[in-house]
Amino acid sequence: MSHATPTANRRRITAARPCFPDSDIAELLPAIERVLRSGWLILGEHTHAFEEEFRRYVGTDHAVAVSSCTAALQIALRYFRVPGREVLLPTNNFPGVVSAVLYENGVPVFTEMDADTFCVDTPDLLRRITPRTAGVIVVHIAGLVCPDIDLLRATCADQGLFLIEDVSHAHGASIGGRKAGSLTDAGCFSFYPTKIMTSALGGMITTNDADLALFARSLRHHGMGSRPGEFVRMGNDWCMSEIHALLGLQQLSRLDASVDHRNRVAQWYRSRLKEADWITFPGCPDHIRHAYYKLPLLLRKDIDARQFRRLMSEEFHVENGTVYDPPCHLLPMFQGLNVAAGGFPASETALRRQFCPPVHAAVSTDDVNVVAEAMERIVEDCSTSR
Repeated sequence: MSHATPTANRRRITAARPCFPDSDIAELLPAIERVLRSGWLILGEHTHAFEEEFRRYVGTDHAVAVSSCTAALQIALRYFRVPGREVLLPTNNFPGVVSAVLYENGVPVFTEMDADTFCVDTPDLLRRITPRTAGVIVVHIAGLVCPDIDLLRATCADQGLFLIEDVSHAHGASIGGRKAGSLTDAGCFSFYPTKIMTSALGGMITTNDADLALFARSLRHHGMGSRPGEFVRMGNDWCMSEIHALLGLQQLSRLDASVDHRNRVAQWYRSRLKEADWITFPGCPDHIRHAYYKLPLLLRKDIDARQFRRLMSEEFHVENGTVYDPPCHLLPMFQGLNVAAGGFPASETALRRQFCPPVHAAVSTDDVNVVAEAMERIVEDCSTSR
């Protein structure tokens, strides 16, 4: 049925939106012009400045700018020598993380998710450690630092395993005052356009391991050594450009304000929908600062989540998303890993029920009210028990 109302005629509320205020654009344009006129387009002063400022912000000894988070993951995995060895990672995940393991000739081993936090189910992960395990990639899903990160770090250290953070969703998040990206052997960040901060495209590796940082700086530029023209290992073209670094520096200066706003938006949704017994908000322990890249809500079991998401977009112009549906083990591209449907029941069940409303720097209280009203209008029409 149609739900045409004045609400439906509003402007589209986007699921994500990069934040570049007019004042930032005014600063960036002449800086970009200077870069173009200089002729120095990679590995220059702006890349070095971005790395230094990001390192200080996260609280690590090193930060290495690269072309994407996928590149960051591949560099870290190559450093830790994964060919033929197992790498544990959540099935509730972006497929690029799994692909990075496969590109480096590792063996991805999926793990279950905790339906309350959307992060990894730690007991399930620990059960899957074997003598073939090389290490673990933990993902701070939706911007929530994995609550069990310290247990995972201690376990990996005790068993000689590496531990990598995928921080693509969690710029500015922290646990006990410690920033995401500083909690393990390596943090891998994405600056894709939809992320909490963006450089249009790009990524960053953060680490306290000087050898990993040196390896990463070599690998990102075709395996170059310490002298021009010296190539010491197989590498790739994984550099960040000077213009991307300029964008990243500007975004970094606004990161804390952006995360604070996202927390306010999440609280507005909680307050506006506090009487809605047909949704469940994700948990977040008090000692964790959530970054709220997304706000994954669980719809009541009898609600058709895919129809709900479709109606929100098509009839009410509210873009929305998931993290992630379907999970990686059900994607056609990974069927060769031989994990059948039903292998991860918590992930499969929860991810089918999720709805992620817009949460970003441009979302206002009015937008939240519009989204909540639209949700209330369609919920019963999406119920299979009517």
